[in-house]
Amino acid sequence: MTDQLPPTTSNGDPDRTGRPAPPTGWTPAPLSDGGRPSFGGTTPPPPQADRPLGGSTLPPVTIEEYAPPRSRLPLLVALVAIVVAGLIWAGTSLRAPQASPSTSPHSGASPSASASAPGLPFVTPDESASGRWEIVEHRWTDSGLEVEIRVYADQGPVTYSFMAFGNDDVQATASEPGSQSPQFSGRPIETGDSETGWVFFPLQRGASTIMLYTAGGNQVSALPVAG
Repeated sequence: MTDQLPPTTSNGDPDRTGRPAPPTGWTPAPLSDGGRPSFGGTTPPPPQADRPLGGSTLPPVTIEEYAPPRSRLPLLVALVAIVVAGLIWAGTSLRAPQASPSTSPHSGASPSASASAPGLPFVTPDESASGRWEIVEHRWTDSGLEVEIRVYADQGPVTYSFMAFGNDDVQATASEPGSQSPQFSGRPIETGDSETGWVFFPLQRGASTIMLYTAGGNQVSALPVAG
């Protein structure tokens, strides 16, 4: 049996694997995939130039995607304000002028014709008539009280009668025709009309009260007279 010497390297050193050393000047052939060894016969795809090594494969996300949707409330408020302004303008500029109250051909005037119409307002107990009345003038005589009274009918017909009593005397007395003119006719006063007349009350001089009644005897109102 012949003894064999172990193979040596190019520099003369023996190869520990026991395989023959490559000849001097030999270099390995380059790999076909750019320097990476292949496993299992598959070649991995080359990395993309626009994707960093080890980066996420998820699509990019911007902060605008999480912003809440824009509210339309300011636009709606502006539209409502424009509509309201238009209605106000139409109501003030297109309003028909109010007709001025006509002057009544009668001697009396209704309260609708003037805000400062004279007299004390009254309404009959059955609310069928209303108006105003006033004491135009009064005179004390030795026999009693002469009074000039004016009655306005705002809603007629207004019927009337008069009574009076001294404030120190609870006994009422009915009116009598006055000694001066004009005299009351006694007819109902129609709407918009008025009537003025003198009446007499046999009272002792002193503070007194004149009372307005309907023709049927229902008390309507009262006015004071100084003594």
